[in-house]
Amino acid sequence: MATGRIQQRIDPELQKRAEAVLKALGIRPAQAITLFYMEITRQMNLPFHPRDVCLEEIPNKRLAKSMRDARKGIGVQKFATEEDFFATLKKKLGADIDNTNTN
Repeated sequence: MATGRIQQRIDPELQKRAEAVLKALGIRPAQAITLFYMEITRQMNLPFHPRDVCLEEIPNKRLAKSMRDARKGIGVQKFATEEDFFATLKKKLGADIDNTNTN
């Protein structure tokens, strides 16, 4: 019988999403953690490469909404030319932007 105890803080939204996946798989969170620890000890390493699971790639709610809106064309401004784009960008930023190709 397992008696070890792990207690960690985790983002509630991540926990909710992960536990929904686990439930669909028929696995309890404690079982998933046990499987994870078993793989760590078997491989003597993480069972995945950390850069494969970069948290920065997981969009927050605001970014996810912006991405959905952009796909629908909401809030998207189109430009006829590259020059028009950079001229508008310069006006909005009030900065000197070099749009020459440096490649």
